Amino acid sequence: MPRNAPNPARRQAKQARAQASVAAVLEAAARVLLSSGYGAATTNRIAEVAGVSIGTLYQYFADKDEVFDLLIQRELEATARVLDAAQVDPAQPLEATLRQVLDAVRTLQPRAPELYRQLEHVPNALLRQRVAERNVRVVAFVRRLLEAHRSSLRVDDLDLAAFLVVHATEGVALNASPELFGERLTVELARLFTRYLLGH
Repeated sequence: MPRNAPNPARRQAKQARAQASVAAVLEAAARVLLSSGYGAATTNRIAEVAGVSIGTLYQYFADKDEVFDLLIQRELEATARVLDAAQVDPAQPLEATLRQVLDAVRTLQPRAPELYRQLEHVPNALLRQRVAERNVRVVAFVRRLLEAHRSSLRVDDLDLAAFLVVHATEGVALNASPELFGERLTVELARLFTRYLLGH
């Protein structure tokens, strides 16, 4: 019977050396996923690319699904760091704030579009579950940003507007090629949303 989510990692990586091993495994998992796809991303292959023994990998992960669940979490935490650092300043132009946040996310996750497309093949809807959890937080942040600029907005329903901004951005990013996933894209997205929100 398929499980809904992986079991907790077998051992917590508390020491610096252990944390380095886990980080190496996660980076290797991303590299194997990008180069060969989920089906070829066996624990043996991941351990080989990470430069650790298979025994070391199994100290922290019961199977490859646990590896990918933690990889997904780490990738999505990058967005959380951006939101934690971002300032909702009503004095700053809305377009500038949107561009700043979009640029920060893109810079932290340069491999995001292709990596997320490959992560779609991870079973048990782990990616969709984690993304849904992340999006609740992102929508709440955008809602606060819009509230700070309410007097200049042409839209009345800020909940709907925040939903549209977040999910439109996600859709565009997930379909972007590596060549398109750059500063030019964030500039145009910020401009697009500003015109929608302000009406000019």
